[in-house]
Amino acid sequence: MNNTWSNLTSFERNLLVGIKVMDFPNNKNFSDDWKNSFTYHHDLGMWNYSTNPRQAYDVIEKLIDEGHVVEIKIHNLKQFFCRIALSTEILSGTSFSEAESFQESICLAALRAKGYVIT
Repeated sequence: MNNTWSNLTSFERNLLVGIKVMDFPNNKNFSDDWKNSFTYHHDLGMWNYSTNPRQAYDVIEKLIDEGHVVEIKIHNLKQFFCRIALSTEILSGTSFSEAESFQESICLAALRAKGYVIT
């Protein structure tokens, strides 16, 4: 997978968040059964973190449970900002992740909070 968010499909974005943030198995040699299972469940509407606001909130809940601090700002209906860090002191020095949707800003910030470089 490449590291440019805009070049990823919705499926690839959700798979990336699932692996890097939600702790899905991160073996690069996924079995066909695993891939088929993920695709099947994704197509049923599960694990759509980058497109479903409720599922994006699952990402926030997981990170808060891990001790992260989350800050979200809504500038307008097409401009959302999110930043996530392990403490309020670190949060103040963390850049916001900007996106056109609430859920994408959360996914981008979550990936960055987990140390994944994404542009």
